[in-house]
Amino acid sequence: MCIGQRVSDLLKLSPNNLRKAPTGLYIDILQQKTKKAVTVGVADPLVIEILENEFPRRVSQVVFNKQIKALCRMAGIEGLVSGFKNNPKTRRKEIVNAPKYEFVTSHIMRRSFASNYYGKIETPLLMNITGHSKESTFLTYIGTHQNKDALADLFMQQAGVIW
Repeated sequence: MCIGQRVSDLLKLSPNNLRKAPTGLYIDILQQKTKKAVTVGVADPLVIEILENEFPRRVSQVVFNKQIKALCRMAGIEGLVSGFKNNPKTRRKEIVNAPKYEFVTSHIMRRSFASNYYGKIETPLLMNITGHSKESTFLTYIGTHQNKDALADLFMQQAGVIW
């Protein structure tokens, strides 16, 4: 889903969290980990239609992650990559080569949301949605560092100097 939330918050959503707005649909969330009240706007018409007409049924995190893996497999995300997997015999994580879909979990949605909107949406707004309180933590989370020129460009754009 395109709302940048942890799976623990995502899976607790119900139609009661939805609020119709003049510009689309809002989702009101009380984040479990940070205890922050967040309102996220949903702009995608398909997502709005699904949430308003066929709200997804509640599932566990385990089932959700299995479904994501199955979707990624069907989408052909099968390139071999290295990653950690639990070895049932030793009950320890080991580095193995496996198809990429086997490593995909629900967390990929939250990190992708933050990464894809970084530089397009103001960082404090993204941090509010994702629940990060420090910019340095947020930037580490998405695997980047602050681009000083991008901030200067944003200022110039908002000041009307560049388009």
